[in-house]
Amino acid sequence: MRSVERFEIREIDRALLDSECDRILRRIREMLPFATVMEVGSTAVEGVLGKQDLDLLVRVPQDRFTEARSVLDHVFPRNERQLSDEEFQGYLVTSPLDVSVQLTIKNGRHDVFEDFVVLLRSDPELRRAYNELKVAWNRRPMEEYRAAKNDFIAKALAGKKAK
Repeated sequence: MRSVERFEIREIDRALLDSECDRILRRIREMLPFATVMEVGSTAVEGVLGKQDLDLLVRVPQDRFTEARSVLDHVFPRNERQLSDEEFQGYLVTSPLDVSVQLTIKNGRHDVFEDFVVLLRSDPELRRAYNELKVAWNRRPMEEYRAAKNDFIAKALAGKKAK
């Protein structure tokens, strides 16, 4: 019988998170100096709950996506549970923490990670609602949590565009 992965809110030492984030960001920036590389996700926003994993975003111009993917393919395993297409590739990083990298094209259809982080940082009510969603899904199936989270993010970004 296959076990079900569950979303679980956790506390992790902030110093460890910051150290690992800096180490991996530095490594990617050395490999891809033409890319914009940043931390996104819950750990990138003060006061947002999460499973304390690191999500890193690598944004590249469209004409350098294939090159960037080739470079990252030699360093990190692809995340088989994430989308893989001509504009997006997910990776896993060997680390004492749960770390993933999302490679996407700047201003492409999947380039929403930074927009959502900026929105969360600027809107306390959105942060509160996002935390409520996370608490409601704590210890529940990860796949279903991800669907609810993706729906929340899409609605938040659609609301921003409507303003």
